[in-house]
Amino acid sequence: MMKAQASDLQSGGGWFYPRRLWGPLLMMTGLLILAFSPGVRTGGVSFPGMDKVAHLLVYGLLGIAWVRTLHPDRFSRVHRFAVAVTLAAGFGLIDEGIQLGTPGRLFEWLDLLADVLGASLFSLAYLASPPLQSLFELNFNRFIRLRSRSESSNSPE
Repeated sequence: MMKAQASDLQSGGGWFYPRRLWGPLLMMTGLLILAFSPGVRTGGVSFPGMDKVAHLLVYGLLGIAWVRTLHPDRFSRVHRFAVAVTLAAGFGLIDEGIQLGTPGRLFEWLDLLADVLGASLFSLAYLASPPLQSLFELNFNRFIRLRSRSESSNSPE
């Protein structure tokens, strides 16, 4: 299991990493904005079932965001998986419910199924795959420091 970065361990022994909570909250905010929109344009790119693929991918990433937010010392992998999928699926149900009252949008059970499936598959893949965990554990602060050092050493004096 990947260890969290020191900057993320500011939880005080809580159930989640406060700094990581921004990921799922920002994603859910964006999804709410889309849910209240009368229609989503795809820019001419379209294929049958495209909206289901979009639900699968977006809610899959939301599931990973929730798994990463939950503290591994407080939750086993199974519990982190169950909580993440429940939170993502619950939000998917709210998202679909909002669409009932939005002109041009419909509640679709298949969208909700794609949400649950995406959150389940992606969360499971994340928890089972150390390389995938490493991908999501990139230390961007270190990257920024390395880049700024590189730029300063390459600049003419």
